[in-house]
Formats: sequence, C-alpha cells, structure tokens
Amino acid sequence: MPPTTITEVLFGELVRLAFPAGTPAPASPARDRAVKWVVMAGEGVRPESGDLVLCGGTVPPRSELSAWAKRGIVGLVALPSAAPSPADTELPVIVLTKSTSLRDIQQASLQLIVNRQSYLLDRGTRIYRSLAQHAIEGSGLEVMAQAILELTGKSVLVQDKRLKPLAQAVAPGLSARWAELVESMGAWSRLPEGLRDRRQAAQGGWRDQPMEEGLKRLVCPIVAKGMARGYLSLVGPADELDLLDQLVVEHGAAACALEMAKAKAVSEAEKRARGDFVDAVITGALPLEELLRWAVRISYDIEPLHAAVVWRWADAAGAPSLRRLETLVNQSVVQQAIGALVRPRGNEVVAFCAVTASGRPEAALTLAETVHHAAADEYPSTLIFAGVGRSVADVLEWKDSYREATQALSMAMRLREQRPLHFGDLSVYRLLFQLEGNPELEAFCREMLGPLLDYAGSGDLLVTLEAFCERLGNLSQTAEKLFIHRNTLLYRMERIAQLTGHDMNNPDTRLAVHLALKVRKMLG
Repeated sequence: MPPTTITEVLFGELVRLAFPAGTPAPASPARDRAVKWVVMAGEGVRPESGDLVLCGGTVPPRSELSAWAKRGIVGLVALPSAAPSPADTELPVIVLTKSTSLRDIQQASLQLIVNRQSYLLDRGTRIYRSLAQHAIEGSGLEVMAQAILELTGKSVLVQDKRLKPLAQAVAPGLSARWAELVESMGAWSRLPEGLRDRRQAAQGGWRDQPMEEGLKRLVCPIVAKGMARGYLSLVGPADELDLLDQLVVEHGAAACALEMAKAKAVSEAEKRARGDFVDAVITGALPLEELLRWAVRISYDIEPLHAAVVWRWADAAGAPSLRRLETLVNQSVVQQAIGALVRPRGNEVVAFCAVTASGRPEAALTLAETVHHAAADEYPSTLIFAGVGRSVADVLEWKDSYREATQALSMAMRLREQRPLHFGDLSVYRLLFQLEGNPELEAFCREMLGPLLDYAGSGDLLVTLEAFCERLGNLSQTAEKLFIHRNTLLYRMERIAQLTGHDMNNPDTRLAVHLALKVRKMLG
C-alpha cells in the first residue's frame, strides 16, 4: 500500500473531489483556503484552525459560529436543518441536500487528506466504472457525454480520429458559442502538437490548451490498439478546470474507447453480413427467396432500383490502401444520405446504390463523383477510376449491373478517364467488349491505322483524326474543337491521307477509321 501522508487540500478541490456531484463549490477566496482536517460538530468537539466542520443536527449558536471564525475554521458544511443564515456567521457555508450522508463525506475527505495518491487512484477507478457502465448498457456516446457534463459541469466534445464530432454535451454558459468552438476544435492546427500524430498521442495522457476569451480545454486521446481513435475534450473557464476535470477527461477517454470499440465491433459484424450478401448477389449463388430473406436479416431495402458502382486506385507505387478507398466510399454514402451496400472485392470497392428512377442512375453517378472529389482532395497525386452500371429493378439483375460497371471501369482505366464512366455512355465500346481477346480486333486496328501509328510524329495527327471523325468530317467544327487554324487542319488531313491512303471524305472509310481509333483506345 502507498505510504500514509497527510496533505493540505484546498476547500474548492475538496468539494469537487469528495462531495456529491453537483455540490456548489465555495466562492473565491474561500475555495483557495487549505483544509487540514474535517470534523463533525458535536458536544465536546473543539475545531482547530484549518478544520472544515460538518453540521447535521441543529444550527450551531451564533456565539459558537463567531468563535469558529476567530479560530480560523475554513468553512461549514451543513444539512438544511443545521444551516445558519448568512447574517449569523462570517464562515462560508455549503448547504447539502437532506439525504446526503455527512459520514460518507467525512470519510472521503479524510482519505483525500491522509493519502491523496491512493484516493485519486480510487476516485479515478470509480469514475471509469461509472462511465463504462454506459458502454456496457449500450447507452452510446451521447449519454456518456451527458454523464461527463453532470460530473464536471464542463462542456464535452467527443471527436473521431479525423476530428469529426461524434457526441457533445453543452454547459449552459457556453451554449451560445458552442457551434463556433466545435468548429475551431475541428482543425488539426488547433489540436495540441503532441496529439496530432495519432500513434505518438497514444503514448501520453491529457493536454490542456488555452482557448479564446478566457476559456481552456482539457483534451485526451481515445486510445485503442496503440493508436488514437478519437479525442475527448472538456471546455470551461480557464480558472475553473481542476483536478476532478483532469481525472474525468483521462478516465472518460478510456470509457469512450470501450464504447467506440463496442460500436466498431457491431459495425464490423453488420458490414461483414452486408458484404457477404453482395458477394452472393454477384456470384448468383442463391435463389431469389433466400436473397429476400437475407435482405430482411440485414435490414436493407432491395425494393428500389439499384445500380452498381465499382472504384479502383490507379496501379501505382504508393497508392492508398483498399481499406482507405472503402472508407471514402462509406463516408460519401453517409454524406449523400442514400441507401447503398458497400463491399471491397479483390483490388476494387463495389457498391450497389439505390436510385430513384429508371434510365440514367443519377444517384449512383453523384456518389461516384463524390468519392472522386474526396479522393482527389486527400490524395491529389493518385488517380482513381470508377465505372457505373445501368439501373436494374430485380435483385437477381444486380449482377448484370455489376458486370456493366466493371466493363465501364476497365474502359475508364484504359482511357485514363478521371471521371466516372457510365456503361450507358460507352456506345460502340459495348460491342467491342464482346470481341475482347479476338485477334481480329488488333489486326483491324493495324490495317486502318498502321502507317499512322508507325509515324514518329503521329501524336497530333491521331488527335486531329479523332476530332475529325467525331465532327463527322466537318472541317470548321474540327478546327474549332482543336483550336487550330483551318489551313493547319487541312495540312494535317493531307498528311494523314498520304500516310494511310484513306479517303476521309468517304463516310464508310471515316466510320472504319473512327472504329479503329476506339479499338486502339480499348486495347490501350
């Protein structure tokens, strides 16, 4: 056991640590007076200087109160039946509720005075057990934040690892400014430096940080598996954050870690069940009746039309992980507030997205665009590709939309197209995909474009030829698209004719050349 050491404890600190939660703290300067001992008032008891007196019977006589004040008594703690009026004493008086046990208060106070370290360890354990009980009962982070507010009287913010708010509880004095404070605490630059590296943050405890207009926050990492998974903050006036707040933010972060780990385990189980459903749909391994029962078990509505979306990072050294791509997709699903089932498969992430109408799947295309923007913001040097299938009504047809989405993705990668490609926009490529692997495709491409492909300066000529075909041989529109003079275009077209021997004014020849250009793109 730790050695017994008697220490002086400040009056305000004693009330916060040893009295029931919500007990009003003494006003300054009384709260900064040192308490040497705690005694119960009664016959034969003569309090000494530095004592705190507990009164539970009748109101002490005025003469006795005056004598206590002259001897340097720190203050008086009384039940309602024994509380003197302010006019009868100069001592600071704290009035408790009638159900409060003065013996419990005395015992706790003396434990704090006699062995501070042991008491703080015990109090921290009790704080953790109290808060962890909310996690065990499945109450959630919001209830836990409210419990922390009731323990400390300070505003509470729980954030995830990216500083997104997960739960909060606001003290009345900060309600008008709370939104502004939360926004400022969402910036990495406002996090204490030692907590910005999530692995390094897991090695330390809470930090304090000055804030605007006399406020301060205590912030502690929420640690799991050697990594900061979030942050717990208490915010209040700088001169009111005390030892109790430090205990609560430290042990509260541990309780939050328990709740977050529990929530994550539930989420992972749900995600696994939904992912297995996606696999079953794609492989076509189950009959419709079983798929319908499975959809009910995972609480997902398969009645609306759905379209498949498939994403993939560009194959490059240092590309982000598949798990990160899955996270970006899930975050975008939440942001768009749409129904979707998400599943990583191989080196891709698949989503079946609910859409509102037949035809072009706008909701799926918007989701794909949102993921692209999020990836570009976070990883500007890494390309991401996406393909979107057509809308289908029956869950048995989802695999067809998935097949279309993978074909669109393949085309996007070959074309290095940085926008999501919709299968419905692939036009002739959809026919060419049916011939993929056939040697006649490459032979046809060489026959139509061979001399041009072998020409050293073919880059501008190929671009010119493609624009000419897209504009159906209209020279003015082609020159306008390429931002070149008409005479420059005529020169290029003459050079193309010399190299290939094709008459590009012939519609059939132009169609064959245009098709060969698309084959070249598809074959990469």
